[in-house]
Amino acid sequence: MAYIGKSIESGTFSVLDTSGNTYNGSNVTFSLGTQVGSVAQLLVSHDGVLQKPGTDYTLATGGTQITFTTAPASGASIFIVEISGAVGGPLDSDLNGAELILDADGDTSITADTDDQIDIKIAGADDFQFTANTFTAQSGSTIAGQAVTATTVVGSGAAQFDTMGIGDAKDLGVGLHIKIADTSAGVSNDADEFVIEGSTNIGMTFATANDSVCSINFSDPEDNDVGQITYSHNDNEMKLLTNGTERMRILSDGSVKASTSSFEINEDTGVYHEFNQTTGNVTFRTRNSNASPYGNAIDFSAASPDNNSNYFLRCDDSTALKTIIYSDGDIQNADNSYGATSDVKLKEQITDASSQWDDIKDLKVRKFKFKQDVELKGDSDEHWRIGLVAQEAELVSPNLVKDNPDRNAKTNELEGTTTKSIKYSILYMKAVKALQEAQTRIETLEARVTTLEDA
Repeated sequence: MAYIGKSIESGTFSVLDTSGNTYNGSNVTFSLGTQVGSVAQLLVSHDGVLQKPGTDYTLATGGTQITFTTAPASGASIFIVEISGAVGGPLDSDLNGAELILDADGDTSITADTDDQIDIKIAGADDFQFTANTFTAQSGSTIAGQAVTATTVVGSGAAQFDTMGIGDAKDLGVGLHIKIADTSAGVSNDADEFVIEGSTNIGMTFATANDSVCSINFSDPEDNDVGQITYSHNDNEMKLLTNGTERMRILSDGSVKASTSSFEINEDTGVYHEFNQTTGNVTFRTRNSNASPYGNAIDFSAASPDNNSNYFLRCDDSTALKTIIYSDGDIQNADNSYGATSDVKLKEQITDASSQWDDIKDLKVRKFKFKQDVELKGDSDEHWRIGLVAQEAELVSPNLVKDNPDRNAKTNELEGTTTKSIKYSILYMKAVKALQEAQTRIETLEARVTTLEDA
């Protein structure tokens, strides 16, 4: 196609030798005799008419050949000139800070009127700026894209963004907004520097090797990890640290360890746990508004209040001690009494108990030592106790004895056997009934003696 509106070019002109080409009305591709970088570097005349680059001809074979859209006729006069410098070659003129206008209406340009700084203006607004090792998106500008397959940062500099949206334009928070879908949700001003938004399940993953640790650190000017949450992939444990010290650990089997002297679920009405590392005391308390400072308590302790003997369990309310179960099995109430529900409203078919005289008479009260006392504390006279042997009592009164699953003292696992215990609450009632019978017999004998004495 003829191209008659081309402006005058400037630069270095070199006529190419194309004498070896044959124009026969069918061939469209011909040798240039050299390699050309762009169609804009060529002036092509076909029978005295300039041809339009990219329309009437293109380059082929890496720029060493020219391909015409229409095959030149046999005997055509083809004249090709290569231009370097102003057209087709590098732009090597010095702008010296002058603005380079890029579009027709003059509102999009590149300028370097400040030393070591390039400003890009688009549609009349300064949008982007380049300085040494830094690319800056000006206020109000957005960096958006469809897909980024690779990013390479060369040198020691780093890109810096005041704000950025990933996935879609940022509309939440003041910093980085990863927006998978719009939820119409809002964010707190105290936690809006990094926002992840999505309409389905979302999350954040820290991936590392099997023997590594992932951490979330909380820093202040005095300590770069004053607070910390860590997960160790080596032993599959999670740790929680406050004030630079580990406070809690979740083990791989789900067990929870608290390395602190106290643990409180709710400040006002919850459960308070306290562990004294010096004495070994462990206390669970309920906190309520009427108790100062705490409400009811269950205390597992290594020493009794007077430090004279160990106890297993102590219960009290906000005012006073109620019950102690000592490690030797003794039970003490605050008023030295024992209580159990006994209201007549809860009972039916009430009749007099049968005689317990023979049972009480046949029971063997023994003197003995517990093996555990001897093993742990040594064979001492202070370990002598008085009581019943369950197997012997069972022969006299089976309802006095209860079978208990035998557990390992260290692991609390069932041993596959049973141990027997005495139901002392039943024994006490048997003893009361037998004592009443004894009292009746004594009174009868006393009456007979009185009669004989008066005769």
